[in-house]
Parts: sequence; structure tokens; C-alpha cells
Amino acid sequence: MNVKYKLLPQYILHNDGTDKYLLFDTQTGDIYKLNAVSFNILSLCSGEYTSDEIKNKILKMFDVTLDILSKDFNDIIAKFINENIIS
Repeated sequence: MNVKYKLLPQYILHNDGTDKYLLFDTQTGDIYKLNAVSFNILSLCSGEYTSDEIKNKILKMFDVTLDILSKDFNDIIAKFINENIIS
């Protein structure tokens, strides 16, 4: 299914140019540490890109096969939906 996902407005992504990727919840003050793949997926969850477009962009950023990325992408998206971070 080719869906467009959107990061909910209470969340802010931050990367200071190093290997530290953070997600900040402005309502609760919670801070989540992310890995580079999760950070980039969430960065692309603007409501503008479809899931296939996001995967294609991630494939260009990282040395990963489509099969591995698809599984990881589905797991990451399911987690963020379940935690009400994206819709």
C-alpha cells in the first residue's frame, strides 16, 4: 500500500550534524534517541511523499537492499504509528 505519512506537529526532529539524532515531544518534554535510518524516514514523513517515494530516497542515502529496507521501513512505520508519532 502506497501511503503518505505525516509527523504529528508536536514532534520536532533534531540533528546537530553528528551521529546524534533526536525526536522531541513538545507536549510531554520526552526526548527519543533515533538511529540515522529512523531519523531520515521521519524527516520524510511530511505528508508530501508516498511510502514508495520515501523508500526510494532512503535507498539512495544508505547501502541497503530494497528487501531489507522494506522490512525495516514497515517495522519503523508500525512503531511510530502505534506510538502516535506519525499519522
